[in-house]
Amino acid sequence: MGEIVGRRRKRRKKLIIRRPTMPSAFRCPNCEAETLVVEINKKEVDQNTGYYKAIIKCGTCGLQAEMWVPPIFQPVDVYSKFLDGFLEGKIEYKILKSGEERRLSLEELAGEAEHGEEYVEGSSEETFT
Repeated sequence: MGEIVGRRRKRRKKLIIRRPTMPSAFRCPNCEAETLVVEINKKEVDQNTGYYKAIIKCGTCGLQAEMWVPPIFQPVDVYSKFLDGFLEGKIEYKILKSGEERRLSLEELAGEAEHGEEYVEGSSEETFT
C-alpha cells in the first residue's frame, strides 16, 4: 500500500500574561520610608454598616492607625483613604516609639517638628470614617 507522508505537528507556545501586581508596602507620610503595611481584618465587622477594620502600620517610625472601610476596598484603597485623612489632619493616629506614649495636638506636633524635637504620638479632634 501507500506510505503515510506527513510532517510533525508544531507545538504551540503558551502565552504568558503578566498582570501588574498591587504593592504590598506603601510610602509612609510621616517618615517617607516604604514600610507602611495595610492589613484588612475581615473578622472584625461593624454590625451597623458591615465595614471591615483596617490597620495601617509603619515599620520604621511606628505610625499606627485604624479605620473602618467598605468590604469592596483593597489595601491600595485603604492607603489612599488614610493618606487623604492624614494630610488633611482628620484622622486619629499614633506614633509608637521606644515604649513611650504621648498625645499631641497637630499644632504641638508641627511646633516640635520645626524645632527638631522628637515626637511620639499625635491625633486630631475629628476622626475620619
